Amino acid sequence: MSVKTKQQRWRARNPRAYLAHLTVQNALRLGLIVRQPCEECGSDKSEAHHDDYSNPLAVTWLCRRHHRARHRNP
Repeated sequence: MSVKTKQQRWRARNPRAYLAHLTVQNALRLGLIVRQPCEECGSDKSEAHHDDYSNPLAVTWLCRRHHRARHRNP
């Protein structure tokens, strides 16, 4: 019997989003893009936010607080 984790279920339900996340992670690791400060508050601890998963390197850099807020109120 196989039990999928929450993360595995999310990946299976959201393949385009998952691929976009992987693309950003790889680009960061390879130095193709550089993490920027949060566009809302300037915090250095930022995350990549995708408005459109079909363009995975077009991201908005947001801290965790503002990233969550963006998902609540797009």
